Amino acid sequence: MLPTKIYEPLPYSYMLAGLISMVLLPSLLGMMSGTLLFMAGALVWIVRSEHRREDDVFAERKKGPVPFWGYELLPFVCLLSALIIFTMPFSQLYYPSAVILLIVGVQLWLTRNLQRRHRRALTN
Repeated sequence: MLPTKIYEPLPYSYMLAGLISMVLLPSLLGMMSGTLLFMAGALVWIVRSEHRREDDVFAERKKGPVPFWGYELLPFVCLLSALIIFTMPFSQLYYPSAVILLIVGVQLWLTRNLQRRHRRALTN
């Protein structure tokens, strides 16, 4: 088993590696690999968050109009879309939309992170 100091920041490391590869490798292959790394980190973060939750809201969300994975991935998709708009050679007229997506993604992620009650991770 990995030590906690390595295990806990892994999803953030995946997302950061994806963002760095998207910025430093502006080719299509760099964008695709960066997107996959970023989404892998997001999925790991979501699975860990759901596993550690103490409040049982999964049953309530199951009845809602938005599917579970659509709801959970929304902040990460907003952040990823903003980064793609900033790094791709689009017109500068798209930048306000990217800023809005960035703000919405960060706000959704922080709100969800603050409102969830999690069990403490095991420490090594």
